[in-house]
Amino acid sequence: MTAGLIFIWVHKLIQADIVRFMSTIDCKYVENLVWFKKSINNMHLDEPSPYISSTKEILLMFKKGEGFELRHQRSADVIIDFQVPRDEWIADDYTEPKPVGVYDMIETLLPKALYNDTLHRGRLLELWAKKQSHNREGWVALHEKKSIPDADNQELIKGEDPMVLDG
Repeated sequence: MTAGLIFIWVHKLIQADIVRFMSTIDCKYVENLVWFKKSINNMHLDEPSPYISSTKEILLMFKKGEGFELRHQRSADVIIDFQVPRDEWIADDYTEPKPVGVYDMIETLLPKALYNDTLHRGRLLELWAKKQSHNREGWVALHEKKSIPDADNQELIKGEDPMVLDG
């Protein structure tokens, strides 16, 4: 990549490691967005962690190179939103669905990336997109097919780790 933005979801325990690594590939830290997670009963989540409990995920934003329009964020840097229960997505996806407001913020930052007349498509790429996510104009979304036998699927829903990857 010669120029662009990279957005990476991290937990606070590895945030400094990610910033150091991105610096080694000439990506400069720009901004972050915090997703404060709430459960469906409107209580903040208190997820277990090896050292301290966690109620948030952090989206780190890095810039590499020049030559693209980057607008000011113009939106809050904290999103308070509900976490989708694990049993609703674990059978199809490796990571949990993120709030829609995150995509809105990225599209605000990069308005000219939404559609390229030469390519006849957008220039925003989401890796490990959700199988059930809605197609957003300007985005190319890649989803890795996840195939899990029924017995293993029940284990995952209960919070266990066995996974069988398809191809």
